Amino acid sequence: MNKIKKIDIMPSGLVFLWEDKSDTFVEFKKLRDICPCAYCAGETDVFGNVYIGDGIKKSKLAYEINKIELVGHYAIQIFWKDNHSSGIYTFKLLKSLN
Repeated sequence: MNKIKKIDIMPSGLVFLWEDKSDTFVEFKKLRDICPCAYCAGETDVFGNVYIGDGIKKSKLAYEINKIELVGHYAIQIFWKDNHSSGIYTFKLLKSLN
């Protein structure tokens, strides 16, 4: 698996520098809009019922990053300034955004 070596915070997004020396730029808006948490992306129970959040309109703070933390050796967690932080962005997902 290709791992992130470095993350650069730019004015409008993040640049991920990968072990294979490639890079990926992703705008903050895109990162937040594809948040993979159960509230944002939905989740399915054992009976096939899908549950998803109420789709409240996001404020400007929803697209600003407070901090980023590594999750093990496979993902990052982004803490947004509107206090949303439950999305775990896998390296595989981030690399696919290239």
